[in-house]
Amino acid sequence: MRAQAVEAIRAEIISGALAPGQRLVERELCEQLDVSRNTIREACRQLEAEGFLVIPPHKGPTVARLTDQEARAIYEVREALECFAVRLFVEHATNEDSAKLTEATAKVEAAHEAGDVSKMLEMKNEFYDVLYSGAGNDVLHNQALLLHGRLAQLRARSLSHHGRPRESIEEIKQVVAKIMERDADNASALWRQHIHNAAAAALGDALRTAATEDSVASKRAAWRADAG
Repeated sequence: MRAQAVEAIRAEIISGALAPGQRLVERELCEQLDVSRNTIREACRQLEAEGFLVIPPHKGPTVARLTDQEARAIYEVREALECFAVRLFVEHATNEDSAKLTEATAKVEAAHEAGDVSKMLEMKNEFYDVLYSGAGNDVLHNQALLLHGRLAQLRARSLSHHGRPRESIEEIKQVVAKIMERDADNASALWRQHIHNAAAAALGDALRTAATEDSVASKRAAWRADAG
């Protein structure tokens, strides 16, 4: 029952039905999921550990809210971990690992074509499990798992952007093609670009706002320098 509650609440967060900053009401969740309060509390503690919820002292659980600065930092760490994983996969993966990655890629593509964001995220998780398993570095994989919850929110935001699912799967297929050619340099470079594109989709408005603010600040600094 706890696992079912976790899945249900997580899906609501990923889909946006539960918005960042929204407080969860135990009584409503109990009625909606037909489980006990203890089950809801255990589920919320797990989702807190995954990064989906925050539970302040003496207050109810709230959907985690990522600032744009935190999101950019997460994408930077994601880039370092995943590009390294791609390179290690090329170097260490067996033929069986490669076949599993191809299969996982096909499942991701099918989910993207269906347009179901929750299914896309589920299949992407399977893809990453295969990638990190083939990379053969448990420490790297464990570090990636620490970002899982926060990345799920960002991936959902990115994949909800118009046209991004189709772009995303094409980028992934290009990377997998280079992996199959055992071309670590190009596979890693293409994956880095994939992450940059995902970040731009998820944070487009914030990045444009930051760029505008930087431009205005630069102009003001130049004006002051000229005035001085």
